[in-house]
Amino acid sequence: MATGLYTSEAIYIQREKLESFIQNREKWAVLIPGYLHHELLNENNMIWVFQGDFGIIQKAVKVELQMKSSEPHQVLFDLVGLSDPINGDGSFEIKQHQDESLQLTGSLTMKASGFLAGMMNPVLEKFVPQLVEQLVRQMALTVAKE
Repeated sequence: MATGLYTSEAIYIQREKLESFIQNREKWAVLIPGYLHHELLNENNMIWVFQGDFGIIQKAVKVELQMKSSEPHQVLFDLVGLSDPINGDGSFEIKQHQDESLQLTGSLTMKASGFLAGMMNPVLEKFVPQLVEQLVRQMALTVAKE
């Protein structure tokens, strides 16, 4: 099972602005490295397509993001592989410090199944942490500029 966890540096904006940003999937869906496109299916589900760089293999990965829970300070979701047997879950969470600065933490766990799992899971172990770090950094930069 591949896991990535990353916490941004301090972000100095209004808490409500960051909360609004993580609640709006369309704002951060486009920031994933290798983003190709996305489609909102309904209030809770979205199809997300991105170009995955898995070392020697680059391919389009299509997943369905299914919201599990959405609170102002936290978003929890499941990922269901549509193009590949890769499933997982993730979250974004906001923490506020005494100096009023904010930090955004993103986490993602993914696991391949099926006959390619033995080959895919070691690749995901390298890919997922990098993906989470790049996405959270880009989210923090983007919301700070808005």
